[in-house]
Amino acid sequence: MEFVERIEIENNIIARHVIGKKPKNEKEGITYIYGSNFQANIGDDIRMYTDLQAGTKKPLTQLVEEGLVPVPEGKKLNEAGTDFEDMSEAEKVAAGLMQLKADEKIEGEHIVKKTKKEQYDAGLISKEEYNAYIDRLRGAAYQQEADPLGMQVMRGDIDKDVWLAKIAEIKQRYPKVE
Repeated sequence: MEFVERIEIENNIIARHVIGKKPKNEKEGITYIYGSNFQANIGDDIRMYTDLQAGTKKPLTQLVEEGLVPVPEGKKLNEAGTDFEDMSEAEKVAAGLMQLKADEKIEGEHIVKKTKKEQYDAGLISKEEYNAYIDRLRGAAYQQEADPLGMQVMRGDIDKDVWLAKIAEIKQRYPKVE
């Protein structure tokens, strides 16, 4: 009795790997491939292989291009084309997987909050809210930078113009909207 090795393929899927007698009648709808020492895996699509017997699969890039392997949501092929990696936030927005909120923007590859000025310019905050924010920034800068100079003016250590110039510089650094 002669034994043969074969794989049986149904609808491009490896259904069975058999070592046994050659069937007298091959079943309709099943493709039989005879050989020896098949390394391909049961359940795989035969279109994934360049060599069924050796079990050599096509590169992942080719499998994706041919539509045999889907790219998982939120992933992309790595630069080498050998594996999937996470998309950046910017790429997810561009692909329609994420939506920016009104107060967000893309900066580089990341989603960041818009500045208060950008929020004001976009009509997301009022002039009063923006100017109150500027007042807080100015207040912190006055406390850190100008107040020590004011004390030096009171002691007579520096000229009043130095202190006033610092106040003007802070106002210029943090301008209000009119």
